[in-house]
Amino acid sequence: MFRDKLTRRARITAQSRVASPVIIRSVPQRLREVTEQILPFVEEVKEFFPRLMAPAMMPFTPYPMRAIKRFNMVAAILPREIIFRLAESPYVERIYHDQTMYALFRTVPDEGVFRAPHKVLKEIEFTSTAWTKKLVGADVANEKGFRGRDVLVSITDTGASRVHEMIRRVNFESTMKQYRDENGHGSWCTSCVGGQTALDEYLSQRAGRNVFCEGMAPECDLLAVKCLGYYIGMGSTSNIIDAMAMSVDRGASVISMSLGGTSMTETPQEEPYYDVVDDVVASGAIPVLAAGNEGPGSNTIGAPGCLPQVLTVGAYDPIRGNIADFSSRGPTNWQDIKPDVVAPGVNVDSAIVGVLDTSGDGVPSRFSPISGTSMATPHVAGLVALMVECHGRVLGKKLTVEEIKRMMSELGLEKNNTVGWGAITWEIYEKWVSSQYGVEL
Repeated sequence: MFRDKLTRRARITAQSRVASPVIIRSVPQRLREVTEQILPFVEEVKEFFPRLMAPAMMPFTPYPMRAIKRFNMVAAILPREIIFRLAESPYVERIYHDQTMYALFRTVPDEGVFRAPHKVLKEIEFTSTAWTKKLVGADVANEKGFRGRDVLVSITDTGASRVHEMIRRVNFESTMKQYRDENGHGSWCTSCVGGQTALDEYLSQRAGRNVFCEGMAPECDLLAVKCLGYYIGMGSTSNIIDAMAMSVDRGASVISMSLGGTSMTETPQEEPYYDVVDDVVASGAIPVLAAGNEGPGSNTIGAPGCLPQVLTVGAYDPIRGNIADFSSRGPTNWQDIKPDVVAPGVNVDSAIVGVLDTSGDGVPSRFSPISGTSMATPHVAGLVALMVECHGRVLGKKLTVEEIKRMMSELGLEKNNTVGWGAITWEIYEKWVSSQYGVEL
């Protein structure tokens, strides 16, 4: 019976942690008794707090205790056994998990939200890359003349379509026997990075108005390196490492990697990618990697996105503004805070072919709105390509991944294991260039 007093989230969290933040609602006129009951344990947790809770939680936690008398509530971080003991108390009415909350990110305007009938789901709600590029500010950069010119972006994925009207200026490499993108994942990512403006005719017809798609850096040079295949988008660590080598050998300035697997190592140096990424960064390339789609649980960042040298990307919903439930969270196995940044990655339409062509709209239309940190990553890679171009043309300097991280640490949110430093945008880059170099873009 006592479990009824614990909400499902509070129960699951309490079971999985030595101590966790809770909100306890007392029965009327009994808040004082509940507060007195938990006080000794609050002090106990206070003493051991740094070892019990991730450092990124500290700024957001009601530490050590907060009473909210108007609503008969008290918030505190308590040991697991005390939380379950309180659930048996006649003075306690309900116990909630004290969830960490975040400011909502910018969303697309109403005209950027589309609805179309669907054979199975009845209706789908989505947006497109022509609208999400406005959220990251790539449209503003394009208007100012920064469109990715002379910047090579490598997309290490399932390859890319050779015939899709949205995908141009593409060179191809492969770690496999074939180059063809039979899956579609790589084509979507490639079009998001540097695709030309194109109309999704099928969804335009179904939505009753034009649905345009457009890449972040439409004049960048694209290198599609196939390292995932077998229709389901599967490869190996050696395939991926080979693809990274090809990217560096071809002179890529940005490497977009919407891929990954479970990280099982205790230190980053144990990852087979570690020295490889060191070499990539030393070459001057900026590695942009997906966090993974294993959220909302903590410690779910995949490899190689978990590595400290890379720019790790989580996903948020561009229609509602909240972090995507599936977006993987930190910390890493070695307690680094990840992801680094977030970008749009939920129900975003762009070019696609192959197996995934029907995944979003239900028909083989060569476009599809899909979701994942895989979708957020090429948004960031394309935006970074614009920053690389600007850095070279205006400042005569080569942008580095460390400089991007310094920029976000100074101008973004306080870093945490859900959204990192928050959404990376062209606006933040402009402020950074102004403050660091005294140049107004």
